[in-house]
Amino acid sequence: MIEENLEATVFASDAEKIAAIRAEMPAVRACAYLNAGTNGPLPQRAHEALLAETRRELEEGRITPERYPRISAIKQEVRAHIATLLGCDPSEVALTHNTTEGMNIALMGLDWRPGDEAITSWLEHPGGLYPLYLLRQRFGVRIRMTAIGSESGDPVAELRQALTPRTRAVVLSHVSWSTGRVLPLRELAEVTHAAGALLICDAAQSCGMVPSRMEELGVDAYACSGQKWLCGPDGTGALFVRCDRLGDIGQTYAGYASFAAHDNEGYFVPTKGAVRFEAATLYPPSVAALNASLEWIEREVGWAWAHARIAALGRACYDALAVLPGVAMHTPRDEMAGLVHFAVEGIEPQELTKRLCERGIIIRHLADPAVNRVSTGFYNSEEDIARLAEGIREVGRAGA
Repeated sequence: MIEENLEATVFASDAEKIAAIRAEMPAVRACAYLNAGTNGPLPQRAHEALLAETRRELEEGRITPERYPRISAIKQEVRAHIATLLGCDPSEVALTHNTTEGMNIALMGLDWRPGDEAITSWLEHPGGLYPLYLLRQRFGVRIRMTAIGSESGDPVAELRQALTPRTRAVVLSHVSWSTGRVLPLRELAEVTHAAGALLICDAAQSCGMVPSRMEELGVDAYACSGQKWLCGPDGTGALFVRCDRLGDIGQTYAGYASFAAHDNEGYFVPTKGAVRFEAATLYPPSVAALNASLEWIEREVGWAWAHARIAALGRACYDALAVLPGVAMHTPRDEMAGLVHFAVEGIEPQELTKRLCERGIIIRHLADPAVNRVSTGFYNSEEDIARLAEGIREVGRAGA
C-alpha cells in the first residue's frame, strides 16, 4: 500500500501558501472560480506538461523508439499518485477517461443473471444510473431505487431496508452530486457486504475533495474523474478495484495490453492487476498533464491540507449564503464538504448562473433538483465567497 506523502512544501503561513497556489492557477485570478465539481482549474505546470508533450509529438513524431516506454512510465507515475491519494496499491488502479467509464467497467464486469438486483438512488448522476439502465435492458436486472443521498434520512437504514437476497451490487456516490451530502461509505459498505453484494462507488465528487482511503472506506470499486478536484484535463480518470474483487469484475472489452498470455484457441490469462481494464488508448499529453497536477498537489499543496481547506471554505460558503434573504439551502451542513446547493426565491437556477457569470463568478445549476451549486476548491479565497454572496444580493436587487 502507498502511504500519503505528508511532507508537502512548508510555507510561513496559510496566506503565503494560498497566494502561491493561486499564482499557479491563472483561472482563479481571472474570476471567482467556484465550480470544481464540474471542472477544476488547470495548474500552470499541467498546462506546460500538456504543451511539452504535444510539441514533442509534433517535432519528434509519435512513434519514436523511446516514446512508448516513456509514456508507459508516466502512466505508472499517475497510478502511483492515485494510489497515494486513495491509500491503495498501484496495482489496484486502472486509468480511464472519466468516472462514467469506470462505472461502466465495474458494472458491466459483473456476471449478471435475470432477476438479479442492484440498489441505487434516484439522486445519482447519470454516469452511475445509465449503466444500470443498460443492465436492466440487456440482462433483466431489477433496479431498486431509494432516496439515499437526500438532504435528510438515514442512508444506512434505507440501504438495509432495500437489500434482498437477490442484490448483487449497490451503486452509490461517496458525495451526492445533487445535494452535496457526504455519505457514510464505511457503514454502507459493511451493510452491503453482509448481504453478499458489492459496493460500486461514483467518486466524481469525492476523490480529491474529501479523504478517500480505500482501506478505511471498504468499497469494492471507486470510479473518479481527473478533471474535477484533481485539476487535470478532460479525458482523464481512474478506477480503483480492490485486489480481492478482480475475480468478480470481469473484462468487458479487451485490447493490446489486456492479456498477460493467450493461445490460439482463445484461452487467456488477464494482465495482472486493474490495468487489465485499460483497453482504450489514453491521450498521452493529457496523461502527462494529470501527472503534473497530481504531483504538485501531493508534494507542494498536500492532500490533507487541501481536504481541510475545501471543507472549511464549503462551510463558510454555506454560512454566507444561508443568511441572505430569499436563499434556501439544500445541503445538510453537518454532512458536507465542498459542495453547497441552494436556491434563490424568484430566480431560476439557470438564470442565476448566467447573471453571476456576467459578474465574473462561476458556479453551476442542476435541473433535478432545480438548484444552484457551488464547489469550493483548495485554491479559493475567502474573498471569492464574499464576492459570491454580494453577487447574489446584486442579482436579487436587480430582479426585484
